[in-house]
Amino acid sequence: MNSVNLIGRITRDPELKSSSNGKSFVAFTLAVSEFSGGNQYTQFVPCFVWDKAAENVAKFVKKGTQLGVSGSLNVRQNNTNGQYQTIINVNVQRVEFLGSSSGNGNSSSSQDNNSGSNSNYVGFDTPTNEIDVEKDAILFED
Repeated sequence: MNSVNLIGRITRDPELKSSSNGKSFVAFTLAVSEFSGGNQYTQFVPCFVWDKAAENVAKFVKKGTQLGVSGSLNVRQNNTNGQYQTIINVNVQRVEFLGSSSGNGNSSSSQDNNSGSNSNYVGFDTPTNEIDVEKDAILFED
């Protein structure tokens, strides 16, 4: 099972782009905080969302907005000039708007393909194998 669920804040305003095969997507970074030993640590997780859900993220989400995302972890190996790199990101399949960038937390709506009759539904159609953008991914050298 490959399942990832994260809650965090988006680090910049999302920008809608198109892949080489014409699919719309948004690549964004989610700042996810955790607490350990009385200290707060923040992980910056690169995420990709596709098609209608991407259009809605670009339209309704701003820097600092708190999101809940569910999807799958995508890990690839890359060899550039003899240097091996591991590229890690999340292919988002479900987005939930948890709060505005002002932190009032009053807004909450969900996007997934099981809620077509829900009045909060604003779109979802994210395939699981569409990652083709490497420049926005975080690179880790082995």
